[in-house]
Amino acid sequence: MTMTKKMISWLSILTVLLTLLWSCHNEDFAKGEAEPQRNNTNFFKYATSVTAKSGVDYVSILEAYNREKDFLSTMPDQKGMPVWDKMQVVDTETSTGLMIPLSDDNETMSSVLFATLDDENSIIGVKDYDNKLLENIVYSEKIDKDFREQMFYTFMYMDNKTFGNEDFTNIPKDLFVGKKYNNEYGRIRIKNLTTSTATAQQNGKMIWLQSCGVYWQCSHHGEGKCDNCMAKCHVNICYDLVISVPDGDASFPIPNTSGGGDGGGGAPGPQPPKDPCTLSGSTFYRISQQCIEHDDTGIDIDDPCEKTKNMLTRPNVQQGITDVKAQALQTLSNINTGEIGFKEKKDGTIAPADINSAHKVIYNDVTDAIGGYHNHTAQGTHMFSPQDIGDTLLGFAAAQNNVSDAYFGMIAAEWCNCPPSNKQFLHYVIQYTGAASDLGIGGNYNFTAAQMKQFENKYLIKVRELTNTSLNGNTYIKNNAGDLNEKGLEKLFFETLKNMNLNGKVNLQRIENGIVNNVTLDSNGIPIGTPCP
Repeated sequence: MTMTKKMISWLSILTVLLTLLWSCHNEDFAKGEAEPQRNNTNFFKYATSVTAKSGVDYVSILEAYNREKDFLSTMPDQKGMPVWDKMQVVDTETSTGLMIPLSDDNETMSSVLFATLDDENSIIGVKDYDNKLLENIVYSEKIDKDFREQMFYTFMYMDNKTFGNEDFTNIPKDLFVGKKYNNEYGRIRIKNLTTSTATAQQNGKMIWLQSCGVYWQCSHHGEGKCDNCMAKCHVNICYDLVISVPDGDASFPIPNTSGGGDGGGGAPGPQPPKDPCTLSGSTFYRISQQCIEHDDTGIDIDDPCEKTKNMLTRPNVQQGITDVKAQALQTLSNINTGEIGFKEKKDGTIAPADINSAHKVIYNDVTDAIGGYHNHTAQGTHMFSPQDIGDTLLGFAAAQNNVSDAYFGMIAAEWCNCPPSNKQFLHYVIQYTGAASDLGIGGNYNFTAAQMKQFENKYLIKVRELTNTSLNGNTYIKNNAGDLNEKGLEKLFFETLKNMNLNGKVNLQRIENGIVNNVTLDSNGIPIGTPCP
């Protein structure tokens, strides 16, 4: 969803619901104001190590703001204390957002306190969302689905960053569709959460921040109960976090907190799945530890980051990569130097590709291998071709018991203004994350020669489009010769996946200085790299 669409959606929510909401500052809130269950004088005490995040003492700024506005007395969470060292600071061009987790038991979150500041570090607004408020938001049909999803995701992100929790439950059926591994109870498993560039709206009162993570799902038959899940199911997916600090309760669609999960009266919202393994207490989205340890699937997340890290440490693969890099370097000085490749066999040894030629590497038999590498020449396009994806990677994947075990790497060398050698490598790895049933004879991705030719033609057309300065300016080129830069090459890859109907079915990773980066598209369709932990 674009930021413009989000803005329109948000304004439409306010228009419809504004008249319903003033009554939402209800008895629960009033009780919190009258009977605080914590010592507020200790609220702004923090360790020396968190005194100045990003060079600014945000805790002291909030304390001064509370002396003026007394926002602590109006917070729905009157028990939780802030975990200051887990505060998340989000910077935009015009404002800064804070996400501060609160806990009343040092094991779970009781709420998240949001605050935004302008470019002079003056408070724009603060807002506290406790677990009950979150529950009523996500189960209300009166509230925009995208916002409900964003708010739930924000709590999952903060719980993960604060307490390391990776398992969540009781997610409504209309949220995170296709991402839950157990739809009956609304369970999802997520890890390795990262963030990218943030964007502010409404004069800094709302900030969106894209976050990506590794989700566990049953990719062979979609969402549902993971019975005998083929492969150790995982996929990289991105959602938006939201920091919202509206003006008072009347300007935000808060359901009546005394009304349970029915959205505060009126039309019933998505009902809670009522997971019997829900952790006791107010944290409705947490699963008890016993159920996590004895989950009915018995399968762990198969992390693409760890897969590639492990692959890069295997001695035989390292030797093969060294040879491929040497070949890539040679193409800089000798235009007649072509491509070479190797495959990693299932017994751990490596073997050269069956055909090494000017601009092509062919493996006649991939049934005995799990993956491989090849180089692209200095004169070629430094990104995987349709043949690399459709023939080689999918060929390796079809030969595996677990399709996600397959990989294919590409290395190219290029000139750069980077002393002392003025040479650098582009190093990428791809992995198939789709269903095993889509591969091989009869599968959706068993492409014909005519289809592959069509994909190749579209690939070449896309190269010309991306290097056309009349269409894209200098966004995707790196020099006057019009060569594609890193973003251009990665954009080409994702456009190729779309043409091949493989969108979301193949991971792209960039290797830089030994660091593995997961490459995805941001909300504007621009490639971004997120380092693996």
